[in-house]
Amino acid sequence: MHLAEFLESGSAEEPFAAVLGYPVSHSRSPLLHNASLTYHKIPVTYHAVACPAEQTALLPRLFSAPGFRGANITIPLKEKVVPFLDVLDETARPIGAVNTVVPDSLNGSLTGYNTDVYGFTKPLESFGVFETAVILGTGGAARAAIHALAGRGCRHIYVVSRTAGRHDLADLFGDRVLHITYDQLEDAIRKSDLLVNTTPSGMHPDMAQTPVSEQLIPMLEGKVCYDIIYNPPETRLLQLAERHGARVIGGLDMFLHQAARSFELWFGKSMPMDLVREKVLESLDFTRSES
Repeated sequence: MHLAEFLESGSAEEPFAAVLGYPVSHSRSPLLHNASLTYHKIPVTYHAVACPAEQTALLPRLFSAPGFRGANITIPLKEKVVPFLDVLDETARPIGAVNTVVPDSLNGSLTGYNTDVYGFTKPLESFGVFETAVILGTGGAARAAIHALAGRGCRHIYVVSRTAGRHDLADLFGDRVLHITYDQLEDAIRKSDLLVNTTPSGMHPDMAQTPVSEQLIPMLEGKVCYDIIYNPPETRLLQLAERHGARVIGGLDMFLHQAARSFELWFGKSMPMDLVREKVLESLDFTRSES
């Protein structure tokens, strides 16, 4: 359902939370949040609401709706939503990207958080400090990864994109960040101990794709390869990297942990992780069998 349609449907009058982005029909967020709401007997419904560019101006109407209890923000709104908020939490302020909006029930103010930082960090807790990392992509998820890695003591971070723009990343994170293009990727991988994919390359339904040339993947031997895609749970990049001796991390844990942090911010309750993991995996298995 598009945002304009959602506002006219009456759904915004009843207690609700939502994931906002474009597109959002593929999102598993409603699955896991509604399962958690049912588990805790919280009378709120979580919706997937598509917000194309021409409807962005309607976001304040949604945030001020009588039933609004919170929102997740996904591509391409993580940066665009910031002007509509009153406060940025310390998780979002240095990144300039928000993935969770939390309303204050007393005064109606809106605080933006970035739970992607928490979600990204959790699977890395069993690893030591990475000296040098390569991050593919420059969007909101990449910014969260940079912030998380910098907080863990990573000293050199290569950020890779198709073009030479987006130098604001260096402005945000200082000279530990070096922005490069894909023709410089081989040298960056050679110098790194961690590769992170934050691009959609390899996501369902285009699961045969990899975000880097397959000729470079043998260079990941002995390194860590982290793909934040969770559908499929193991991308072709991770399959090939593991085959060539890399330690791999899939995106499902990040997805679940960022969602759990959002749920806690809205409702003060813990997400039932075993339950929602099972539900998401079941849905992904079904998706993969269609392809």
